[in-house]
Amino acid sequence: MKESPYWNPRHETMPRDQIEALQVRKLKNLVAWTLARVPWQAKRLQAAGVTAESIKSLKDLQRIPMMTRDDWMQAQLEQPPYGPLLAAPQEAAIRYHLTSGTTGRIPLQVLDSMKDWEWIAEMWCYGFWGFGVRPPDIVFFAFSYGTFVGFWGAHYACEKLGCLVLPGGNMTTEARVKQILSMKATVVCSTPTYALRMAQ
Repeated sequence: MKESPYWNPRHETMPRDQIEALQVRKLKNLVAWTLARVPWQAKRLQAAGVTAESIKSLKDLQRIPMMTRDDWMQAQLEQPPYGPLLAAPQEAAIRYHLTSGTTGRIPLQVLDSMKDWEWIAEMWCYGFWGFGVRPPDIVFFAFSYGTFVGFWGAHYACEKLGCLVLPGGNMTTEARVKQILSMKATVVCSTPTYALRMAQ
């Protein structure tokens, strides 16, 4: 059987009208769920007059108040550590991450549930598959594996694809290059500037 160029052929090849109908249905469900379970965001939706029933097309996205980084940071400063933003009970979390902290007063603290993590990995799979990554690939990740979310989702996506994954951890650049060569890695994930550094 011929290999598909798509990770999820059903969704990726849907006609435009069907994709938009699916997106609208999911948006309505998300708004209804948020209004019922996330008081902080529900207030913002109500103030903007947004209800599930008011969502008619993707143009209605423009009416939804977007949460900025400053909103998120202020909420966490006022009610540490997570602010009133959690959309699920804290006990449902399986992962804890921080943003890098390079563009704000504090790193933002994030909790992810199993469902979040499955979605994150799935989204990375679309990209990797589109770039040609396949199960026989050996993928080296050149990042530090700390609490910064960084490439964590990409790591799990490559496992989901069936690739052999090599975590670079806290190796020196020289040790990383040696492992890439000795393990015959076919894919290397890093920031663009660090890839250039390793090439040097």
